[in-house]
Amino acid sequence: MTNINSLTTLQEQFALDSIQTLDIKRLLNRLTSWNKEINLVGKSTLIDPLRSHILDSIQVSKFIKNKDSRIVDIGTGAGFPGIVLSIQKFSNVSLVDSNIKKIKFLKHIKKELGLSIKIIYSRIEDMHNKKFDYIVSRALANLNKLFFYSLKLSHKKTNLIFLKGQKLYSEIYEAEKFWKFNFTVQNSVSDKRGRVLLVKNLKKINA
Repeated sequence: MTNINSLTTLQEQFALDSIQTLDIKRLLNRLTSWNKEINLVGKSTLIDPLRSHILDSIQVSKFIKNKDSRIVDIGTGAGFPGIVLSIQKFSNVSLVDSNIKKIKFLKHIKKELGLSIKIIYSRIEDMHNKKFDYIVSRALANLNKLFFYSLKLSHKKTNLIFLKGQKLYSEIYEAEKFWKFNFTVQNSVSDKRGRVLLVKNLKKINA
């Protein structure tokens, strides 16, 4: 687990420039103020939002080499990890959510920070004719459901990056009954209980 105790430390460890660092600070300020009126994230995560939201999200970037990759953050909620990737200058990031209050927050952040994100107000299963190079998600659903959502958004070389918790291996065991996939697991840098699941070659069994 990475030792992050300040925005300056985060800036140094992830090579953020001054504008990116300021944008992260503004994002956290808006998240905190909006959360008093709208339930964007759990209150406990705002005790240390730099670790809970920013560090947890920013670690995804090390698994995506091409900053022009087509990335979709499904069930993005308050925009994690998608907004953080956009702040890091990934140029083709889409955020999908079906909660209109969270969509309004995302639109506010997009405008305030001048981000190039695409905001899609939709249920994931209602999306059609869209394919992405990377599908990312955090705390949305179990692996079976994530694979169901991801398959229709994938092409042959799509990579999946999911931020998961302690139940990951039991979810993998269940998913292997219905899906074929190659995977690796990395330890999360934000939480010793967390894992980053990397998946390639997703196929439905008997499809």
